[in-house]
Amino acid sequence: MDEGNAALYAAIIGFAAALIGAAVGGWASWRAAKHSADAAVRATVEQVTGQAANELAQWIRQERRKVYGEVIAAYAQMGHALIRLSAAPTDDELEAAYQVEADKVRVAAHTVRLLGPDSVNAAAWVLIESTHEARNAIREWARQVARGSSGLREMEEAAEETQHAMGASYTAFLAACREVLLTSQDEGSA
Repeated sequence: MDEGNAALYAAIIGFAAALIGAAVGGWASWRAAKHSADAAVRATVEQVTGQAANELAQWIRQERRKVYGEVIAAYAQMGHALIRLSAAPTDDELEAAYQVEADKVRVAAHTVRLLGPDSVNAAAWVLIESTHEARNAIREWARQVARGSSGLREMEEAAEETQHAMGASYTAFLAACREVLLTSQDEGSA
């Protein structure tokens, strides 16, 4: 072969090698860029998903705290009405005020059941039931006092017993609420 052809072949081979090298390098760069972009998209999706989950958990925690507080406030108002009624069991206005406050406790406790979790739902249900039983026992006791009926002591003791049961269910409700509110987001989001 003459030197001119050898130089031409070398130039052609060099040019082809440069083209192939550029193509392979471009392809490798494109793959790396695509991989980086995919990783960035996955990271962004995970971040947004995690942030949304955290925001939802925080919203649920705030709503729970709000409705738990409504039950506590309603229970306190009912307690004040009960104290006034105990001092004057024949006062129909005080009995009606107590009945309204007892209803508010039950309504607030039913609202709690919308946001859960199951432990608080169960405690709220027991509170609703015990409030209903106490309300009925106190209503009957107040009616019998107003009538001057005999056997008032037994009725008063029954009303006091239902009040103690109601107080115990309220304490259990508070404990369930406290446990949920003080549990970490990961544990308490159920």
